[in-house]
Amino acid sequence: MLKAILFSFLLIITLVSSGFSQRVKDHFHKSNRSPASTRVDFTLNLPDGAHLDCTKFIPDGTPPSGGWPSIIICHGFGLSKEDDIDWASDLSDEDYYTLVYSMRGQGNSTGQSNLISTTEMNDLMQVVQYVKNESSTNDNKVGIIGGSQGGMIPFMAASNGMNVRCIISDLASPEFATSWIENGSIKMTFLWSMSYTSANVRYNALTSRFRPWMLACDRQRDKWDSLAQFVPQNRDFLNKVSSCTVPVYFQNAWQDKFFNTLGIIKSAALLPTSNFKMYFGSVDGHGSDVYGEEIDYQAEVINNWFEYWLKGVNNNVMNASTKYTFASTTYPEFFGGWTFQRENSPAWPPAGVQNVRLYFHPTNQLLPYGYSGATSSVNFTNNVIDTSLTMLEAVNYEFTGSVFASKFQKQTLTFDTPALLQDAKLIGTPKVNLFYSSTASLCQYNFQIWEVRPNNQEKLVNRVNYTDRNYSANSIRQKSIDGLSHGHIFKSGSRIRIKITNLDNIAYDVLLRTNPHVLPVIKYGENKIYITGGNQSYIDLPMINFLIGIQNITTTTPQKFELYQNYPNPFNPSTKVKFDLPGSFSGNVILRIFDVTGREVTTLVNQELKSGTYEVDWNAEIVSSGTYFYQLSTDKFTAVKKMVVVK
Repeated sequence: MLKAILFSFLLIITLVSSGFSQRVKDHFHKSNRSPASTRVDFTLNLPDGAHLDCTKFIPDGTPPSGGWPSIIICHGFGLSKEDDIDWASDLSDEDYYTLVYSMRGQGNSTGQSNLISTTEMNDLMQVVQYVKNESSTNDNKVGIIGGSQGGMIPFMAASNGMNVRCIISDLASPEFATSWIENGSIKMTFLWSMSYTSANVRYNALTSRFRPWMLACDRQRDKWDSLAQFVPQNRDFLNKVSSCTVPVYFQNAWQDKFFNTLGIIKSAALLPTSNFKMYFGSVDGHGSDVYGEEIDYQAEVINNWFEYWLKGVNNNVMNASTKYTFASTTYPEFFGGWTFQRENSPAWPPAGVQNVRLYFHPTNQLLPYGYSGATSSVNFTNNVIDTSLTMLEAVNYEFTGSVFASKFQKQTLTFDTPALLQDAKLIGTPKVNLFYSSTASLCQYNFQIWEVRPNNQEKLVNRVNYTDRNYSANSIRQKSIDGLSHGHIFKSGSRIRIKITNLDNIAYDVLLRTNPHVLPVIKYGENKIYITGGNQSYIDLPMINFLIGIQNITTTTPQKFELYQNYPNPFNPSTKVKFDLPGSFSGNVILRIFDVTGREVTTLVNQELKSGTYEVDWNAEIVSSGTYFYQLSTDKFTAVKKMVVVK
């Protein structure tokens, strides 16, 4: 009973996190003023017999020429119009006709929810037509705003031909349904979203099956097949985005525990007009860290967006240089979460982003060159001690406590880069190239990205999750896996840490608490990650100013290219290699090590560098004694020298 109470409480937290921030809403509230509008409660009858519970606020006074500009507010999943009534009233006091309604199967609206689908999209189109039919409104000045479900449905409708003046879409994605079951992994928030009681959501017959399917799919393959088939149907709409000509302002949270921001990033390349604006960073909802300065910024843009498109106010909201605004998470901590550092860019990705490839080494190292030793893999066990453990039991234990630990043990592999030599910015979507095998017919690999400070304080940054649900035991497979899009500034002196685990949780998360980001696999298996030869696993990080293991050791500008003799030489096990790049140079530099047969042993440097004198360390612990050659290559210079390892 206690667990059930706790679970219900957590659902309430999730529910409250699904709409626009009160801080944003307060931006539009002017204290000590009398209402300047008339409230009308009414019911809108839909063609299929469902009824929407609606409230409209009509500004007092004479409408402007052509009629009042209008704003329709769409609420988040599991909420109702009551959550936005006060906001609608405040907006009407700004001389907007406003309408707020409860979506079908929620609040006091009848019908059954089809979980953020074309069904709810068609309902919104009926609401839009109602507003346009009002004698006091301007048909050409209708705007829509909403978050989560309320952000998805207007964007979906605009991508399917709905004609309004503008939209503000918060915490949304055109791939939101697939995002809930991304890379074969079922997000905890999807299970919660399908666990509301009828007091909040009345599901239709199909969607009511999603929760039992999630809880059973580890043991019954057909349940996963059903999820994979039915969840995206009539929900994902990335293939329709190219038809959206409505100006949209998007706001997405990097730390969204529901939907990957990658879906909106993909939309940027598909939208047929330039009349859109995107923000990525701290957005209140879906488990993101809340940073007051960012919420205030969003409130200002929302106000400007509506004034520009609905009232014709010539403000700066469509400035091309601020088309993309992104706020990166970074130290120091802010009330247990990250602080955020905001920037603007006219294009995406921002200038300077380069792919950094980091390889997993068996000595718990994460390095920009591949491992070439004798160890073929690193291994961890999905240690399900009690094979009778069910997913429902694990959920009720909240994946913690002594009883759960006696049935399921978390296993973790840890890999660290050397310390960063300068601040480095992750901006975009991490991608893992995974070579793997398992003794089980169902296996999961969760990659957590952490920042580790010089005092060993660590904090989770991001994730990449993958579950193979169509696997043949003991076969070697390869998979390229997109992670969650993110912006983060790693501080100079920090290390980037990758943890590979069978249970993707942390000690405490404000939203998830001890629950995992994705449901684990409740099936015992010995899992391998291959790291050598043609089966090298690695992670690609889109970075700016990434620099490890190589130092610019002088402030003077070299006059010419130069590759120096390594020192010490002979050596065991470490040596240093120094080289000069002249003042006119800027480009890619490659420094490789070869054995006497000409076989490449490793790559020490493969990145963009500017002029300077650089020094690189090489640890030859994994190679045998003998003669080796190191080669420096640019588009304008190549040099080779010999070194000797003596053990």
